[in-house]
Amino acid sequence: MTAVVNRGIAAELASLTQQQILTVTQARRIAERYPTTPWDILVLVRWFTILGAVTMGTGAVLLAKEFVNGLRLGEAGLALGTVGFIALGRYVANSRELVKTGAALELAGGFALQGLTFLLAVDFSAGSKNWPSLIGVQAVLLTLLAYALRNRLILIHAAVCFFVYFGGETGYVSGWGMYWLGMTYPMRFLGMGIVFLLVAWMHAREIRPFQEFSRVYGHLGLLLIHFALWFMSVFGYFEDHARWYGTDGERLAFSALWALVSAASIWLSGTIGQPILRAYGITFLIINVYTFYFQFVVAKSAEAWFVHLLLVGGSLVWLGVALERRLRGGAGIRPPLAS
Repeated sequence: MTAVVNRGIAAELASLTQQQILTVTQARRIAERYPTTPWDILVLVRWFTILGAVTMGTGAVLLAKEFVNGLRLGEAGLALGTVGFIALGRYVANSRELVKTGAALELAGGFALQGLTFLLAVDFSAGSKNWPSLIGVQAVLLTLLAYALRNRLILIHAAVCFFVYFGGETGYVSGWGMYWLGMTYPMRFLGMGIVFLLVAWMHAREIRPFQEFSRVYGHLGLLLIHFALWFMSVFGYFEDHARWYGTDGERLAFSALWALVSAASIWLSGTIGQPILRAYGITFLIINVYTFYFQFVVAKSAEAWFVHLLLVGGSLVWLGVALERRLRGGAGIRPPLAS
């Protein structure tokens, strides 16, 4: 059904272009939001360009390191690479109308900028070893660059840097020594996820020039919320110090809360017409069921391991078949990161 609607939109855009109401570039940018095929081969163009640009940049850095010993040369090279990739991306997008390739080149400029800030930090380090703060600075710089260029790929890069910074900084301050791998203070991730969902709503409803950024913030917010609830459903709630003895009742309460959030996402998806909520709700509801089963059933009846293998294996096969049939039927349940 979605493909039929998208084809209708594509036809209207073609008509508006023929009437010279829209330019070819404007129509193409709008059409990108309404794909008419299950898989667009142009996606390969973006990733081949990213891979090629990153490989070239890595080769240049390694070559400089082999024959020239100096941080300053690396800093200069990355600074030129940042400006060069961004300028080339702008030229390709605006003059050649290769929008996807241009966006990928600008993303390569974002990677070069991150490398530049890393070398500057190494060059002028005061010995604090507070690497999360450096990644936080990089997240801010990349976010500013994303808005300046209106590039969603760079905003995704910034979102990844923020996730690493947020987890790393809470771990650094807590003195765990586990950094983001321990996901210290998961309640903070839950709160920040709610904040990002509000930011996504503001971009979708109020900030029209950057409406396409709402999806990035939506993905980040939903991931943070579900990861935080998943973590607390396994280990319970804790703060200040690690507490690995969460009671069954506490973990069961967080499992129930997680299931409620997933069910609410599925319901809201149909109410407000946001398929991203449905995708996350279904995906993490399934994960929640299996997490619950392993925690409260398998862990207390390990002697019946053959029964558990049959149930888990059989249910996974059934899920695979059911989802494939639904996809072939046109329902279009997409995984969370596919949109």
